[in-house]
Amino acid sequence: MSDLLKKLLEALQAGSFPTTGPPVPAAGSITPSEFLRRFGITCLYHFTDTRNLPSIKARGGLLPWSQIKGNVVAPGGNDWSHDADAINGQDNYVHLCFLPEHPMEYVARRDGRILESRFLRIDPSVIHTPGTLFCPDVGNKSGVEMMGLTEAVSEMDFEIIAPAHKWLDPSLFERKKRASKYELLVHGQIPLSLISGI
Repeated sequence: MSDLLKKLLEALQAGSFPTTGPPVPAAGSITPSEFLRRFGITCLYHFTDTRNLPSIKARGGLLPWSQIKGNVVAPGGNDWSHDADAINGQDNYVHLCFLPEHPMEYVARRDGRILESRFLRIDPSVIHTPGTLFCPDVGNKSGVEMMGLTEAVSEMDFEIIAPAHKWLDPSLFERKKRASKYELLVHGQIPLSLISGI
């Protein structure tokens, strides 16, 4: 028997679970309010170029790409990502992340599509929007499965997102790196009343 399997069996018998391992599947369903409370999520994020802020205000909030394509000063995505979104139907959603960092923001700055980025803070109550989906990786990446809340809690490591983590422990770094790719897809518009940091 492998050492890892032995440790897991010992943890199960002791009634405790390792804090650096994979998430423990949740039993049964969970409501959006229970989800936010359980994982201490008080804010979600959306990154954009600061040049887009006036149009976000003028439109009354964040709109999905399908409604604004061709009318954005500084789109963060490239043609490939927009095409991938359209193929998957993700262009009807506003993409949010759980941490104030995202690998696609870095790529957009590196490629010069974003000159000065801003992570807008989104009220987590947006999770109550009907049709909200979760992605365990960059949403339009090939093979990434979109899922509902209960399945996401079972499959994704939301424990690492809790504000209590300072991520100074090297054992947490890889978990945080994976979680920085997580996306929440909100169908339709996110109104200005749920956005701060503009």
